Order: sequence, then structure tokens, then C-alpha cells
Amino acid sequence: MVGALNHTLVEMFRRALGKTLGFVGYTIQYGCIGHCAFEYIGEFVVCSGPSMEPTIVNHDVVFSERMSRHLCKIQKGDIVIAKSPFDPHMNICKRVIGLEGDKVCTSSPSDLFKTHTYVPKGHVWLEGDNLRNSSDSRSYGPIPYALIRGRVCLKLWPPHSFGTLSESPTKRIIKTQSDSD
Repeated sequence: MVGALNHTLVEMFRRALGKTLGFVGYTIQYGCIGHCAFEYIGEFVVCSGPSMEPTIVNHDVVFSERMSRHLCKIQKGDIVIAKSPFDPHMNICKRVIGLEGDKVCTSSPSDLFKTHTYVPKGHVWLEGDNLRNSSDSRSYGPIPYALIRGRVCLKLWPPHSFGTLSESPTKRIIKTQSDSD
């Protein structure tokens, strides 16, 4: 009787251990799939702050795809999610105004005298669409391309705004000689 009881307890333990290990295995698999999806395909981002108004307003949810960043397909006019140059734990959402080698306007639209600079190699110039309420490359300069996390390709929330994003306020983007080729 004791032997049968021990055998039953051992079988119950084996079944419980097998189910637990199976659950842990599936959790690790799905965790790896989720990590790869968010790291290499894209992520959902809740935006906050006024810097991208009216294109993106506070609490809008957007989808940021990561493939463009890996394939060097970020272009002028794209809206990107990037790591903040001041706080690596914070992301920023801005529009790409200039790529390496581009001449960009560093002054505010209301300034009487316009100043310009060139974007160095391996960097991008980012600005918010709402220039009066945006801390961007005009304050901290060009940021390294490596800080870009992804390109915003779709607005998901609120439902009445669902779809691709509107084009940029192009008056801030200066054409370069390579653009006219």
C-alpha cells in the first residue's frame, strides 16, 4: 500500500513538473517571439506632449515600424521615435528635417536673421511640427542616427484619426544638391 501511494505521489509530481516545465517553455518561446517582434518589426507608442501638434496630439497611439531604421530608409519628412539625447530612458517623437550633409535652418521662423548649419555624418536633424512648443534639434543639435528607434507609419488612436500621417510642413526642409539629382 505504501509503495502504491509513493508511486501515485511520484506520478502526480512528474505530471505537475511536466506541466510546469511545459508552461515555462511556452512562456520563454512566446517571450522571445514578442521580443523579436517589438525589436525588429515595430511597436505601439502612446505619444504625449504638444511638440507634434497638429499631426500627433497628446495621447494619440501610433505604430512605429523598425525595418526602415535597419535598412537606412529614414527620409526627410518622416516622423520617427528616437531615444532622447538627454535621457536614455525616454523616447521622443519628432520629424526628420535633415539627413547627414543637409543644410538646415537653426533659427525660429519668427527670427529676423536666419542661421543655418550642416548635419554631420551619421546624424539627423529632428524638429517638432509645433515649433513654438518643441524641444528638438534647434535646442540640442543633430542627434546620432543610432538613437532612432523606428519610423511612425500609422496613427491608430483615436479611431477618427486612423490612417497614415500627413505630409510635413515642408517649408522647414531645405533641398540639397543631392535631392535635385
